[in-house]
Amino acid sequence: MPEVQLHHDGHPRYRRMVRFDWSETPLHWVPDDPFATHMMNVLHLLLPEGERHFIKAVLEASSLVDDPELEAAIKPFIQQESWHAWAHQVVLDHLAEQGIDTKPYTSRLRKMLSVALGDPPKFFPPAMKRWWLYRRLADVAALEHYTAMLGQWVLQNRGLDYAGTDPMMLDLLRWHGAEEVEHRSLVFDVYQHVCGNYFIRAFSMVMTTPLFYGWWIAGAKYLMAHDPTIDQKWRWRDWLRAAREYKLPGPWQLMVTQPARYMSPHHHPGPEAVTEMAVEYIKKSPAAKAARERAQLEGKAAVR
Repeated sequence: MPEVQLHHDGHPRYRRMVRFDWSETPLHWVPDDPFATHMMNVLHLLLPEGERHFIKAVLEASSLVDDPELEAAIKPFIQQESWHAWAHQVVLDHLAEQGIDTKPYTSRLRKMLSVALGDPPKFFPPAMKRWWLYRRLADVAALEHYTAMLGQWVLQNRGLDYAGTDPMMLDLLRWHGAEEVEHRSLVFDVYQHVCGNYFIRAFSMVMTTPLFYGWWIAGAKYLMAHDPTIDQKWRWRDWLRAAREYKLPGPWQLMVTQPARYMSPHHHPGPEAVTEMAVEYIKKSPAAKAARERAQLEGKAAVR
C-alpha cells in the first residue's frame, strides 16, 4: 500500500492488517519475569473491550464534525482501532491455550464499560444525551492520552530488548504503540471540534485515571493468580523493580506525571509523542512488512 500524506500530525494514515503467529510465544514472554509479562498482558484484556467503545463514541460524534480533513481522518482511526481489538483478542485465545481463562475478568470489564461508555439512559432529554456523548468522547480522549504515552514508551525503550523479550510479542506491542502515537490527536481534536469544554475534559481525566489503573492492577493480579506455573502475588515492589529495569513504565509517570500534563488548559497531544518515530518503526516492523507484502500480492492477483 503506498504512503499517503498525513492530513495532520497526530492523525492516522490507514489500517495495516498485520497478523501474528503465537505458536512459539512462551507463557512468560519476558524471560524469568512473570510479573512484567502479566502487567503487559493486561493490555490484551483492556484494549479489545475499550477500543470497541472508542469506535462507537467517535462514530456517533462524527455526525457533528463539519471539518473535511478531520472527518476524513475518522475512518482510518476506526479501522486501526478495530484491527487492534482483533489482534489483542487473538492473544487472549493464546493465553487460554496456556491455561489462563480471561473470560471472568473481561466479562466484568465489559459490563462496566457498557455503563460508563455505552448509550445514555433512555429517559435522558436530548440536551443530556448530547452531554453524555461529550463526556464519553472526553473519556476516550483521556484514555487515548495514555495509549499514546504507552506507545511512545515502548517505541523508545530498550529494556524489553535487553531482557530477551519474545520478538513476536514485542513487535505486536510496538506496532500497536506506533499506531497509537500516529493517531494520538484524533479523538482529542474531534472532542475539541464538537464540544471543547475544558471542565468536561478535565473531569474525565480525573475520573478515568483511577479506573484505568485500578482495572490494570486488578487484571495483573487476576492473571498472576490464574497462572498455573507460578505461586507469586502482585506486589508494588515488583513494579518498582521492573520500572528500574526499564521493563515497565514507572507508576509515578503513569499515575501522576501524565495526568498532570493533560490537565493543562493548553494541552494538545501533538507534542506528547513523535510521529516520525512511529512511522519509522512501522516501516521495519516484521508483521507490518508482511502485511504490506500480502496487500501487494493480493493487489496483483486482483489485477489478473
